[in-house]
Amino acid sequence: MRYKINSAVAYTRKMKVKVFLRWLFYSLALVLLYSIMSCGAFKLWQPYMIFALAIGVSMKEQEFSSSIFGIFCGFMLDISSGTLFGFFAVCVMPCCFITSLFSRNLIKVNILNHLLFTSGTTLFSFSLYYLFNYVIWSADGRWLIVTKILLPSFIATLITAPLIYWITKFIASKFGLEQNENLDEAVEEAVDKAEEKRKSKRIINVDKKNKYIKDLEKENSRKRSLPEERNIK
Repeated sequence: MRYKINSAVAYTRKMKVKVFLRWLFYSLALVLLYSIMSCGAFKLWQPYMIFALAIGVSMKEQEFSSSIFGIFCGFMLDISSGTLFGFFAVCVMPCCFITSLFSRNLIKVNILNHLLFTSGTTLFSFSLYYLFNYVIWSADGRWLIVTKILLPSFIATLITAPLIYWITKFIASKFGLEQNENLDEAVEEAVDKAEEKRKSKRIINVDKKNKYIKDLEKENSRKRSLPEERNIK
């Protein structure tokens, strides 16, 4: 398997339509989750489901597109949370890039890894949020922020993450992403096998040529030795 970043793939018109529909449904899911987060129905146990969505999409898409989608997810989190615009975008974008890179080259795409990367992204973002908004300013009641807001939200995010994972998996499989990846892998394996076969044939031809030359030299030496034997007799 070759390690790659943003490999170029030639898409047919049908595949382009599927790509468009896939990203359309990703965007609709983002808007829906933003609306759920903004309504305030969960109060202190507010799940940050957009983290799980960003990671779920990153596990299915390429690095560059995952990073761009992570930036938009961060912007939505900034608006719904009332933080400095761009703060969560800076936190989520590198997490999406790393998730996509690992998913395409090193790890399997499954619900366990989705939970691990979602928890890591949420913990990383909440830690920076707590650091820049409360620790640096020595705000009073810092531990209440952790125990009453951040920790319940972290737990709620992990509880809802499996649902987001299955949604992104359904969208990706429905619109041909997994089939395209399998096709790319099959093409790569076919190319590798063809190269190995070509090399083995080349080695066999060289061995045959060397054997033929050796046999020819033996035959020539035998013919030369015949007149000498006759003269001796």
